Amino acid sequence: MRRAQKLALATCLGNDQRLERCLDAGESTTSPPSTLEASHQKATKMTSTFGLDRERAKRILILAAPIVIAMLTQTSINIVDTIFVGKLDPSRSIPGQSALGFSLPLLWAFGGSLAAIGVGTQVMTARRWGAGKPEEAGKTMLNSAILATISSIIMSAIAWFIIPDAFSFLTSNEAITEVGIPYARIRILGITSLVLTTAYKGFFDGLGKTRVHMYAALVMNATNIALNYICIFGMGSIPAMYVKGAGIASLISTFIGLFIVIGWTLAPKYKEFKVYRLSNIDPKTMWELTKLSVPSGMAQIFIMSGVLMFLKIIAALDDQAVTQLLGSLGYYTSDAVAPAVALQEGLRQSPALGNSALLYDWGSAMLSSRPPLFTTAAKLIIDLLSIGFVTTIAFGTATATLVSQSMGKRNYQLASDFGWDSVKLGMYFYGALGLIVVAFPMPFLDFLSDDPQVMEAAVPGLRIMASLQMFIAMALVLTQALFGAGATRFVMVVEFILHGVCLAPLAYLFAMVLDFGFLGVWLSGTLYVFLLAMVMGIKFWGGSWTSIEV
Repeated sequence: MRRAQKLALATCLGNDQRLERCLDAGESTTSPPSTLEASHQKATKMTSTFGLDRERAKRILILAAPIVIAMLTQTSINIVDTIFVGKLDPSRSIPGQSALGFSLPLLWAFGGSLAAIGVGTQVMTARRWGAGKPEEAGKTMLNSAILATISSIIMSAIAWFIIPDAFSFLTSNEAITEVGIPYARIRILGITSLVLTTAYKGFFDGLGKTRVHMYAALVMNATNIALNYICIFGMGSIPAMYVKGAGIASLISTFIGLFIVIGWTLAPKYKEFKVYRLSNIDPKTMWELTKLSVPSGMAQIFIMSGVLMFLKIIAALDDQAVTQLLGSLGYYTSDAVAPAVALQEGLRQSPALGNSALLYDWGSAMLSSRPPLFTTAAKLIIDLLSIGFVTTIAFGTATATLVSQSMGKRNYQLASDFGWDSVKLGMYFYGALGLIVVAFPMPFLDFLSDDPQVMEAAVPGLRIMASLQMFIAMALVLTQALFGAGATRFVMVVEFILHGVCLAPLAYLFAMVLDFGFLGVWLSGTLYVFLLAMVMGIKFWGGSWTSIEV
């Protein structure tokens, strides 16, 4: 049998398009490509390094378009929060937007780590659907939903109690913690809806039905916009709840999206999957999902932990700026304030005054109530970059489905070609978009904020990161492609090393030790992006992922 397959393969190798047709028709190998075959494939790639195969590019775009719309819509839930909060007066908008900047990475550190269940669900569904086993795909979905529900309820309880300590660790600014803790706790209540929705998204994406989550996301975002206006600013008998109102609106919206994707699985066209049969409950399938998802979840934790430490360093720059200002004014040493400082020290010794405001160290009070310009500027940069991130990941998600389905058919050449064509599409499009942002940053920042000081502080960092969009696209697309191939453990290790050694430590080195300030943190991001793109490119090019079975 193997000899016959080799003869068929040798015949097909005379023409690349014929090879694809032969493999799709069933004349496929039962193991990953041999060394000779791999050499042939690499030689083929070298002849079209910058070109795109029209049919593959069209298939990627058709599959990716609904994911792009869905992920942009889902991300806009967070961006809409930023926009509406930015319309409040500066005493609320600046600390409010900073609080959102800390809250969302915390949400993704807890909820996003479990949302990786969607990665395992997509991989297993795509493999089984590609192999012509719809009931096995349905079995994967039910076990994924059970696993997502149990784990997310436990995680929500843990996160609820950790949130206050997390904010205290990340920032000393009382204005931020005052609004950030309630907002984050409200969003934490939505971890279950977030994780379950992602699990269902993985199922539909694995089938290639990417429009399902798109429709759910559109309804979610429309609901969020309406509820944001009502809950933040108040309407009728509903009082203005400001930043807390943004959290309530987002929480309600995520549950509406969940109900939509669950209802979709009950449609007659999905009866062949037999998702909700009790006999589908299988601890072995849950374990397989866990093995695939845990590395991806750990990678998410490493990423968000790195982002949070990144933001902590930026918050320290805000502290440093005010400390330097107080020092330059001679706050504690000036002859003009010396009597006031002496009086304050005398009052501290008086037990009769108890906890009076007269005992406060007003220098410290200034630090805790200052406008966090750098932290807010970083939030704006991250929000704008997230638009590029999520749409690039959408290309990667489509690629992951096509890679996994091709591997289910044992068509490893096609899987590789889909990966590289998606990388080219992402690099060309986002590279051009990045150049526009580099040339005209202010209109993009003005969309999110009305504060000129915050926007001015954000410009240098935004320009640096926008210039890297081409390499960010390459890194994220290949990361998702490797997820689709089942190489989740490799991605986890890479993210751990790069975030533990590169992003936060170098941000501290450049910003604080070498005194590059706010610009320094974005220089560390530059090195991180280049290294991630290089490592993922080498891994995917090497082809060792073709031997992974799931």
